[in-house]
Amino acid sequence: LVLLLGSPAAFARSREEPISLRRGRPRPEGLGRLVILTNLSKRDDRHEAVKRLAEVRDAKILRFREAKLESVAKKLDREGPEFVALAVTPETVDVNFHYEVLELSRDLDDDAMPDFHFAYFTARTGEDLDGLLDRILRREKEPPESPKAEIVPLTGNGAQVKPLDYVLHFGHGQAWRVDGGLTGPQVGELELPRAPVVLSGACFNGVLSRSYHKCAMQRIFLAPTEIDPADLMTLNWVHAGASAYFAAQEGDRGEMAVAEWEHLRQNACSVGEVMNHQYRLAFTSVYADFTKFPRYVPGARKRMGFYDVMLRGRVSRLLVSDPSFRPLTEPIDDPCQEATVAYDAEAETVVVDVDVHRYAQGHHLNYLPESGRGVFDRRITVRVPLPEDVPEKFGESTVQVQRGEKTLEVLSLIHISE
Repeated sequence: LVLLLGSPAAFARSREEPISLRRGRPRPEGLGRLVILTNLSKRDDRHEAVKRLAEVRDAKILRFREAKLESVAKKLDREGPEFVALAVTPETVDVNFHYEVLELSRDLDDDAMPDFHFAYFTARTGEDLDGLLDRILRREKEPPESPKAEIVPLTGNGAQVKPLDYVLHFGHGQAWRVDGGLTGPQVGELELPRAPVVLSGACFNGVLSRSYHKCAMQRIFLAPTEIDPADLMTLNWVHAGASAYFAAQEGDRGEMAVAEWEHLRQNACSVGEVMNHQYRLAFTSVYADFTKFPRYVPGARKRMGFYDVMLRGRVSRLLVSDPSFRPLTEPIDDPCQEATVAYDAEAETVVVDVDVHRYAQGHHLNYLPESGRGVFDRRITVRVPLPEDVPEKFGESTVQVQRGEKTLEVLSLIHISE
């Protein structure tokens, strides 16, 4: 059950037909399970790491050719897993392929929310991918007792990153560098001893193959630029020793990385769920008639409104890791809000009670505001377990907001989904 307060009604996904709560994804038997989607040849030197991941997680491997995900959609739907690892060549992944994955993750069932948590399990070489898996398993077996998490500038020789378990950095960026800071090859030489989880708030730092940075400020899409894998920030963080890496393939804003940073610190959840938090917030803010993301086609017109630019930045963010990897054993921060849910069978009413303790930018800032306004507002998003024995369908929802003893006027939408 997802409760959203504060998003303009124009952006909520609406459906004339009722959403079935009983056939939602993931399936109950898929909770906690990982499925691996791969286009790697069995002769590829990265394939051994994929087999190891499947063995460790008791995961099923589903194969597809090239970038044709539709060939495995029905099989994936039958499995209904909570987690999906895309073990692909880095060259497979650009913004258009990422959109294919996002839409697949949204369209397995009837509701507007993602149906699984996903990440790209990829690297330049088999040795790098083996190393990534080794670090993930080591962190799970021997988590740091007092994890060190800091926001640092990615400048100098990068020594400030080495003592950390969790790293957040900002800055203007390209696929191959942080402007005024480290380049991809310099990151690749860091030899990080603590296998950190790294979150980048810099533009284009999540590119895995082709970059569209040349048309960032243009009203049409230009042909993408192929970047040498040896130069890419993403692949160099994996080579240097990160255990998970979050970044955007597009122009980015710091608020997006902050949302992931706060969600991880407050929930100690899997890295896949951290990334999916970003996608959930995006899917609750798309237009009511949304069907699919416009593909990047050279020469095609590009929407440059504030909402559109921010949406592209948000949904272009990706994760390189095993999505089921849970790096924290307990939260670093107290939760900014807490929620309870109860079902009154006699009144046939589901009551969600949300207590907001403090304002947190990553949880409450709506950086996909109504198109044309260009002004951020705040909203509350809550995920709670669905109580047993609730009806198949929900009726109209109501909301009451209080600050202390004072009841506040509600001006915006309540959206209940999933």
